[in-house]
Formats: sequence, structure tokens, C-alpha cells
Amino acid sequence: MTDWVAELCRFVGVASDYRGFDGQLIQVAPDTQVAVLRAMGLDVTSEADARVVLHRMRTVEEQRQLPQELIVTAGQPAKFPVSRTVSWSLETESGEKVLESGEAVRSIAIPALPIGIHRLCLNGEFTSWVLARPLRALNLSDLIAEPRIWGVLTALYGLTDKTATSLGSYHSLGEYAAAMAMHGADFVGINPIHAMGQVRPDDVVSPYSPSHREFLNTWYCTETGSASCDLINYRAALQENAAALDDGFEEFLRLPDGAPEKRSLAGFRASGGARLRDFAVFEALAFRFGSDWRKWPTPYQDRDSGAVAAFAHDHEQEIALVEWGQWQSDVQLANAQTRAIKAGMRLGLYLDLAVGPRLGGAETWSKDTALVTGATLGAPPDPLGPSGQSWGLAPLCPIRIRKQGYAGFARLLRTVMRHAGMIRIDHVLGLMRSYWIPEGSEEGTYVRYPFDALLAVVAIESVRTKSIVIGEDLGLVPSGLREKTEAAGIYGLDVLQYMRSEDGGFVDTSKTRKKAVCAFATHDTPTIAGFFAAEDARVRAEIGSIDRTCFANVRADRQAAAQTLGASRPVQEIHRRLARSSSEIVAVQLDDIAERKDQQNLPGTVDEFPNWRLKAPFSVSDIKTSDAFVCLGTEMSAQSRSNQNGMEKDNDLQDCSHVAH
Repeated sequence: MTDWVAELCRFVGVASDYRGFDGQLIQVAPDTQVAVLRAMGLDVTSEADARVVLHRMRTVEEQRQLPQELIVTAGQPAKFPVSRTVSWSLETESGEKVLESGEAVRSIAIPALPIGIHRLCLNGEFTSWVLARPLRALNLSDLIAEPRIWGVLTALYGLTDKTATSLGSYHSLGEYAAAMAMHGADFVGINPIHAMGQVRPDDVVSPYSPSHREFLNTWYCTETGSASCDLINYRAALQENAAALDDGFEEFLRLPDGAPEKRSLAGFRASGGARLRDFAVFEALAFRFGSDWRKWPTPYQDRDSGAVAAFAHDHEQEIALVEWGQWQSDVQLANAQTRAIKAGMRLGLYLDLAVGPRLGGAETWSKDTALVTGATLGAPPDPLGPSGQSWGLAPLCPIRIRKQGYAGFARLLRTVMRHAGMIRIDHVLGLMRSYWIPEGSEEGTYVRYPFDALLAVVAIESVRTKSIVIGEDLGLVPSGLREKTEAAGIYGLDVLQYMRSEDGGFVDTSKTRKKAVCAFATHDTPTIAGFFAAEDARVRAEIGSIDRTCFANVRADRQAAAQTLGASRPVQEIHRRLARSSSEIVAVQLDDIAERKDQQNLPGTVDEFPNWRLKAPFSVSDIKTSDAFVCLGTEMSAQSRSNQNGMEKDNDLQDCSHVAH
């Protein structure tokens, strides 16, 4: 007897079973399969429903002359067979201009195309998306003759110049970048800066839980207050930020109508169009009804409703304030990138694309979104999370994104890349498959994505914006993923603390991937000093998430690892090994340069640890004169990594050859 639910799952890419962390085959319950199908928008509650839906979808596919998307190499002609004579036309992404047209008997001869996502119509009807991709995404060798660089990873919220401000800012980012460039750094990497929303759930401060990823976080476009505490006080800082935004907008309104600032905002609004307007309306509604639109009065949950239109008409001033804040953030972020490049950095800002937005945030409320809210992204059970992980983030629907021609994904990439020399795609594994947990369920399963097409879109936008792409490929990596991302020109991420050797130490860094960023840690893992002190395990033991025996085992393992370094200063030795790695790009955490033990985020904790609240251990002036930075720059320079353009701007850097490793 045919299992129609399983057959439908197979057809749309929902796994009915998968391998767990230990290789065991996990069978997914039928109810979970049905719930995921429903979250995708398929009207399925029974085997009979599944049979009907599957028949309908198969019929559509069988009637196609060509697949839903065709991937070609830009600049090279291509041929595709057709089963009967057709007239065809090839249109630009917007459908406004015909690039080529003709009659085809046995095959369509597509001419050499510019990079982009084009529309192929057969007999006057849209048939396929034609993704004309470059040979690969932008690589370091396309920009730098000798592609060996290094840079610094830090948290923007913590760039407070010690006690000068209560929260980091886009302006301070530029100043910190310029100071780092003096030591030869080519980039500064920061946390995601997507819009968090001026109204948000009280417990959400993680930059990886944004409201909308196409817009910027206005928390960072003001410099207010001062605080002597080493931790960010978000409640106080955001109150100051909101007041400063109001004051700045009032000052802007007093400018004459022909002022350059007002012309600039008008251009920004025109460029942002309906999407900027919708985001601003959402923010104004959130002030009235709360941060989660799913809990708003029913008339306001539909952005096309008359109630929303009437609200927008009556609250133009609040909407204009949000648009102004986005413009200010965009201008200031652009200025930070300009400051970094002028100081000598060759890449400048290294920005982060979060894996998804909050379920009830602005991005899921947007018109024509390809996101779903009937499930959340997460991870299956493993030793660190026996019950699995639910991230509270909205998944991308593979059916919807294909139907929309990947326009939303391309636009999102373009938005993040526009002021960045390099971006990081968080959890790049999600371009191949993601783990969905249906609403109200504790069990989930994997959903497959059109991986080749998504990689093509990444390459297209990378070349268009001249931005290098890093794919965070850690965790349970599906077979073939790294080979395909590397072929597409996407760099991987090699994290040294996960790369242990048989003697209990670390792998020889000459064996790291060339096309990767080599680092010791991430924001979710221990710093170098914290690793060797087993600080993360100590905290987990104190709060009861691991027992004392586990803590003792971790501490013994870390002490043994320290012994293999053969150095009295482990932080400096790790940095020396990173400098000598075969990877083209090396990333060093600002916290590690200061030998800080605390990490930025301890996964699995909320109030037990000050996640996302640590201030930077250096001021701007500290960095300029820091012995630790001087020594790091010297080490990187000895391995042909430091950018001499930046270092030549300061001739007073001391000799560090005496420092022992």
C-alpha cells in the first residue's frame, strides 16, 4: 500500500527519516511530516489529501517543457531541448525588457547572458527562471595579488570606547576599524546588524534573532550616555537611543525643504520603495500593539487590510521617523566602510547574515515573503542538546522561493553586501537543508532546498557587489556540501579548537583549507584563554548543566592541549599558528588579543550568563598603542599577511621581535 504522505514528502524535499549525530537512522513520525507539509502551505491532513496534492504537483511538472529553473554560466551560450516547436523570449529579471527571442524546433539556443536571474517565456507564458551565474563568487585573489590577509572579529554592541558610550555605534565601528588598520588588519568582522525593532520581546537581545534582515539596526546610529560597568545595560541604552532618535528627527524636520539631507532621504525612500514603507508601518504598529504581529488584533495581521492602510494614514509622522532612522543607519554604515578603506583596510567591514528572522517579526509580516511561520528552524538532538534545539526563527519555504525566482534571497544578499567587503552566511548548511520543527511539536525533520540554484544566486550577488562570501560550515555537515560551496567560490570556516590532533593538541595549521577563514573560536565558543582554563565548562558546572565529573574531564583535556603547545604564552602561540596557516584569511577575536576568558555567548543559557553584553576590552586609543596589537601585527607581517598600506600610516609601531612564543 502506497504511503502517500511519504511520497509527497519525497517530492517536495521533506525527509521521512534522517541520520542522527551518532549515525543512527531516525524515523520521522507521520504527524510531524504532515505538520511540516502544512507549514509549507500544502493542504494536507490525511493520506487522501497527500495523494491529491501529489498528483496535482506531478501533473504540473510533467506538463513543463523545461525545468522551473535553468542554471547557465554567464557569458556562455547554452542549449536546452524542447519536445515540440515553441516560440520563446528571454526577459530581464524585472520582465521589462526582452533580451532575445526566437522559434525553436528541437532546442532553445540561449545566447550568452549577463549575470542575473532572467525570465524565459514559451509561447508567451512564463516557464523558467534562467540563473546566469559567474564561474564562481568573488575571491580574495580577484582583489589582492598575494591573497593572505588577517582581520579582527568583535561585537559592535561592545564598541563603546571603554566608558564613552552606553552602546556601540556605526561611528565607533569606523574608528575602531581605522585603529586596527594601523596594525595591518584588512577587515573587522562584527555580529549581524539587522533590524531588531525598536519594540522587541524583553528577553531578545541576540543579534541572531532579528525582526527584519533587509533593514538595519537603529540601536547603533546614535552615541548616547556613558557607563562605567563592563556589561551593556540594554534597557537603559535603548531608552537613551530612542530619545536620541526622536531628537535627531526633530532637528532634521527643522531643516529647509531644499537641504541636501532632505534630498538624500527622498532618494533613499524612493530606492527603498514599498518594502521600506511596509517595514516602517510595521514598526509603528509594533509601538501600538507589541513586537509579535501574530498577537495583534486580526485586522492588522494582514498588511494589505483596510485597517493597516487607515493606521498608516493616521501615523505618518511615526512612519517617517522609522524611514529617517533607516536612512541614518545606512549613511553611517557606509561612512564606517569608507573610514575603514581610507585607513588602509582592503576589505573593510565583514558583515554577518543571520540564518533567519524572529517568527513574529517584520520580515514574516512582509508582503510576498517566502518565509513560513508554522514551523521554526532548529537542530536535532545531540549530546549537548538531548531534546534538540528550537531557535524561534522562521524557515524559508523552498516551494515559495522557487516560485518567486529567488528574488527575496537575492535582495537580502544584496542588502547585506552593499556596505561590506566580505559577508558571512550563518549556518550555510541551511542552503542545502534545514531542520524544521512544526509549531506545537517537539520533533522535527530536515527540509531540502534547491542548493545549486541558491549557490548560483550567492555567486551572482557576490560578483555584482564585489563582496567575498564566507559560509559558516560547522556542525553536522551534509555530504558534498563543502565541495560544492568551494566550487562556487564560497570560503569555509576552519575553527582550530574543533580541529584536534591525536596527541590531544591541534592539527597542523598548514593543513587548514586554503579557501577558508581560519580562526580559533567563534562568538559561541570559548576564547583562547577561556578554552585552556575550561571557563565555559566551569560556568556550565556551576549552573548545573553538566556534572562535576564532566567538568573535570573537560579541564583535564584542555590542560593536556595546552601542554602540546610547548609555549608559556598560549594566546600568542595560537595566534602564531593562525598566522602560519595555509588559509587565505585569518580571523582573530578582539577578546583574544586582550586574553579575556569570558566568551560573548554561552549557548543554552539565558540569564545564567551575560550573553551579548560584554563591552570591548580596548578603547580606540588603546588599540593604537597596544603592545598586544603591535606583536600580533608583527607576527602576521612575518607571514606576509599584514597590509602594509595600513601600517605605513603609523611609523611609530614598536619592534616586537623580542616577544617569546
